[in-house]
Amino acid sequence: MLTACRAGTVITLAGEKAARGRAALEAPLRAEDNAVILAKDGVILGTEPYPAFRRLPAASFSYTDAGDVCLAPGLINAHCHLELSYTKGKCSGGKGFTHWLRSLIALLRTPCGTEEARAATAEAMDEIAASGTAHVGDVSSRLPGMVSELAETRLARRDRNGPYPLTHFLELIGFSAPAPDPGMPEELRAGSWFLPASASLPPRRFADCAPAGHSLYSTAPEALRAAHSMCRLTGRVFSMHLAESPEEDECVQNGSGPLHALMAELLPTPAPASGLSPAALAGKLGLLGPGTLAVHCVRLSSEDRALLSRSGCAVCLCPRSNDFTASGRAEPALPETEGILFCLGTDGLSSNTDLDMRKETAAARDAYNLPARAVLRMASINGAAALGLKRLGTLEAGKAALFTVLDKDAARDLTGTGHKKQGRKT
Repeated sequence: MLTACRAGTVITLAGEKAARGRAALEAPLRAEDNAVILAKDGVILGTEPYPAFRRLPAASFSYTDAGDVCLAPGLINAHCHLELSYTKGKCSGGKGFTHWLRSLIALLRTPCGTEEARAATAEAMDEIAASGTAHVGDVSSRLPGMVSELAETRLARRDRNGPYPLTHFLELIGFSAPAPDPGMPEELRAGSWFLPASASLPPRRFADCAPAGHSLYSTAPEALRAAHSMCRLTGRVFSMHLAESPEEDECVQNGSGPLHALMAELLPTPAPASGLSPAALAGKLGLLGPGTLAVHCVRLSSEDRALLSRSGCAVCLCPRSNDFTASGRAEPALPETEGILFCLGTDGLSSNTDLDMRKETAAARDAYNLPARAVLRMASINGAAALGLKRLGTLEAGKAALFTVLDKDAARDLTGTGHKKQGRKT
């Protein structure tokens, strides 16, 4: 089916590569005014000025006029916990990371009906799609099968030739958990760190998931290295939370503090003191480099930032989640981060009020004092690169016809030279 969609402004990012460093992130954007996006069966054929499009036979296309708005590439939510959607509004915020985590754990220990979790996750997915998000990097540890099934249902509602709406990460937690099912891949079968949820997945579901670490303080080093190795062997992205809070610093480096005390309550053998910052320990374990997605990274010294920059890894910033947990803010614009691929994520509804990436980009602008065009690149072309998505990130021939709709003021903001704080959506 041939389709055409006209808008007052179209920002395609066509021909661009993922942006690393301030100069690339803040480079001027090219905008096409009064333009039409042409597509066939959900795949973009190209864009052209509306006057040229009007010369085509009217019956050739299913035509939509979006009005005086700005169309940009569909946004990429690079880090989210959809299975926790039922915890929305129930966790304690503003009192530090460990206080928040305790409140989340208390909820996880409270029986939750499958239907309640399913309904909340389905509602969250619908809200994500309605807000112009094209793809989600979703992390599961307890209900990966439910999330997969819901994602497939939503894929069936739209063009089946389009990209799968989720990248699945299966999170490994624990230093001594029940042994995995014999159906697990050989590379990861030797350890005893899997949650029962992973062992309960049928082979096809497990094949959909990339093994991911939860964190250095909650996942065995052997599990982190094995998961990282498997991701490299299979061409998948390896993801883990890293340097998320001051309490993590104290826990990982000194083996002390409130987070370490909490882990001692939960895990038979909590992580010992390493004498290193979380970023330095991740580097020592060989977990950094291209293909690694480190999430949060709000606690980095200049040496840590230089390490991540040299490694070429991607970093997913979640500013609203970090504000909710009172963990601090990352500093993505410093010279030491020139080699890092920055993208954006909402985290989950346990630490955020919604999963709208347009609001996350607005929060990132204000948190990091960046122009709109920088955070648009983070949330589109960079997010696609961080998750290894070939058909998303830009609006050009051969890519999926999935875009986000922004108001007309956003077009002026994106193509302008100044940084206007407060109240602007990307």
